[in-house]
Amino acid sequence: MDKGQKAWMVNLVSILLIIGIFILASLMLINVGIGAYKNIVLANNDNFQLRTSLSYVATKVRQTDTARSMYMEEKEGVPVLVLGEEIRGTRYETLIYHYKGYLCELYREAGMDYDLSYGIPAIEIDQFDIKLGDDGYLQLTASNKAGEMESLVIYPRTAG
Repeated sequence: MDKGQKAWMVNLVSILLIIGIFILASLMLINVGIGAYKNIVLANNDNFQLRTSLSYVATKVRQTDTARSMYMEEKEGVPVLVLGEEIRGTRYETLIYHYKGYLCELYREAGMDYDLSYGIPAIEIDQFDIKLGDDGYLQLTASNKAGEMESLVIYPRTAG
């Protein structure tokens, strides 16, 4: 092997080594970026679940905001928000409660018996608490698996 071939071989190995280091660094950077993106998406999803669960219940309350349309009951140790409405002379109720990691909704004719498992899961949420105050306000508190918590207090127009 002459001197020209050795120089060419050293140049080739150097270039391949630089390209290999560049590829390795690029893969490491992509891996870090994917991890950061995944964490951002998960945090946004958790925040979405918190805010959406509160907004969902607030919207349901506002839709049925008439005199004596809202009360609380307990079923199998679970607090249930009952929102009533009358349609063509028949009273119907929307029941909202937290059951097995979901905020659930059940629509029924007033007075019919029900089981908590009958409800339709609306939003996955770790914990959801509903409290009806003495003066008619409604306090909603939601928390996710990350331990973040959001609260909302609603004062219906027909409270009190």
